[in-house]
Amino acid sequence: MKKVLIFLMLGIFVSPIFASSLDSEVDKYWGERRKIKVIQKKEFTKKSKIEATIYGGIVPNDAFYNSVPMGIKVDYFLSEFLSANLAASYNLIFDSSTVSTLTKLGVNVDFIERANWQVLLGMDYSFLYGKAAFGTTTLSYFDMYTSFMLGVFGTSYYDKANPTEEQTGIDFGAGVGLGIRFYLTKSISFRLEGRQEFFLRTSTSNGGQGGVQKPLELVVGIGWLF
Repeated sequence: MKKVLIFLMLGIFVSPIFASSLDSEVDKYWGERRKIKVIQKKEFTKKSKIEATIYGGIVPNDAFYNSVPMGIKVDYFLSEFLSANLAASYNLIFDSSTVSTLTKLGVNVDFIERANWQVLLGMDYSFLYGKAAFGTTTLSYFDMYTSFMLGVFGTSYYDKANPTEEQTGIDFGAGVGLGIRFYLTKSISFRLEGRQEFFLRTSTSNGGQGGVQKPLELVVGIGWLF
């Protein structure tokens, strides 16, 4: 009788442990086979919408002038990944410390051509899209994109034949860029963008040599999607 009671008591204590272990193994087995992958859709779309961005930045690769481009860019989204855009900016230009030093030494640097403004027509292609979580309640969307553009540059220069009078002209150029947009809300975005631009110098500028000017623009902007 005692042996029967001992077996019954062991059965009472062991059964829940065995059942729990068995349930765990069953869950693992079927969990692998019933795994469900969920990809959440974006809360908003960009296709057929317009985004207007105001931006400002610097041109870090000009040794003679400190240029601060200020402008606006308007994108029309042909799809979620492709947009056509028009960008126009004006450059605030200040002499760099290099120019001040050379001027004090009597060296003439007035022949260097500079861009005062530019108007660019381009296409942006978003090749990477993702989401970032801030805390447990805020979700931000971002996309990285490449840019290709063509346009005109309004320039100032000094003609070699008339080195005392500043001339203005319009030069044709192009550019490529890389950027990233963070959508802070469904309609407001923060943009970081770098553009390598090229334009043909006027043949009589730069001491009569012409050539290609290669300003690099680094800009930040705030955009509104509507």
